[in-house]
Amino acid sequence: MIAGLGVSAARARGAQNEAPGFFARLAAERDRLAMDGISFGGFLQGDASHVFSGGLSHPLGFDAQSLIDLFVKVDTGRLLGWPGGTLFLDAQSHSGPSVVPNQVPALADPDNMDAGPQTSLDRAWFQQALFAHKLRVRLGLMYVDDQFYTVPFGQNFVSLDFSSDASISTFVLPTYPKGAWGGDVFYEPDHTFSFSLGVFHDRETELPYNPGGALIVSEEALRGHWQRLPLKLQLGAWIDTGRFQRFAGGVVHHAAGAYLVASAKLWKPQHSADRGIGVFLQYGSAPPSVAAVDAHFGVGLVWTGPSAARPHDEFGIAYSDSLLSPQAGFRHSFESEIETYYQFDAAHGFTVQPDLEYWQHPGGGNTPPTLLGLVRVMLNF
Repeated sequence: MIAGLGVSAARARGAQNEAPGFFARLAAERDRLAMDGISFGGFLQGDASHVFSGGLSHPLGFDAQSLIDLFVKVDTGRLLGWPGGTLFLDAQSHSGPSVVPNQVPALADPDNMDAGPQTSLDRAWFQQALFAHKLRVRLGLMYVDDQFYTVPFGQNFVSLDFSSDASISTFVLPTYPKGAWGGDVFYEPDHTFSFSLGVFHDRETELPYNPGGALIVSEEALRGHWQRLPLKLQLGAWIDTGRFQRFAGGVVHHAAGAYLVASAKLWKPQHSADRGIGVFLQYGSAPPSVAAVDAHFGVGLVWTGPSAARPHDEFGIAYSDSLLSPQAGFRHSFESEIETYYQFDAAHGFTVQPDLEYWQHPGGGNTPPTLLGLVRVMLNF
């Protein structure tokens, strides 16, 4: 018996020694591929949600969903001797829709991860950098808000209101979970100014019909400093050449709008590049004759590293107000939201984020004011 226990213990020690060896070899192989120009990674994300008050009744009071996303990036300069080229492939698998859209039928998604059950290649593009990387040209399958409508300091909010703009994200914007085929050009002659232009086709929209046509987007960005802290101003305009059904009847042959995003870092402690307080301001517009949200305002504050002992934690709070088209027959004229979260940096690449959202007039209908709680867990690898 004692001899048998000794053999079992030896096997257990051997398994423990093999595991670190396996991961060490895997890390070494990953580093070797990166030296050759091939990098890969991804993340595993899970959301759990519960409506604490208000909302619409649903038999499931608690619900969860998950997403796994994997990418491969190839540097053609290192791998093929073709300088300035980047090939990017991204695949995802989503467990399926949660009950959140049924309980909180807001126009802007309360959970920006929500989607139907699917496994797909959602992005596949090639980018070529020219003139010392001042000009970049990209073609393929992509999310439009990877390049346009980006909101500095807004990306960790769970609601779609703050990682994009509700005036177009609830209308014709190609984004997660379905990209669009197209191309964009990004020109940055210096660190203070940049210009982007994109054309996208073959896309899904939030509309109950397919308008056809193409989406054309342009954006100019200005960067500077105030009190030695960075600030940024983004001005954009878009036009969609599709055929849109008017709420009052008839068809229009295009739709257009504009947007603005201003962001700045207000404070950071000395000798720290990451910690500090950042703010953002959003505005977007769309034509009220065909778009449910004809104007959207958003403002938010994010505090990274609230204490020196927790330099990678993050606190965020934001307010959104979507003005609804008076021609669309909504009961209320606006849909507003307050969201706050605290993201715990639990370990390297692993975060836990409790989140609260309070919605007033979600969907512009009869849904009572709603308090939604979520917890987002993410593992990056």
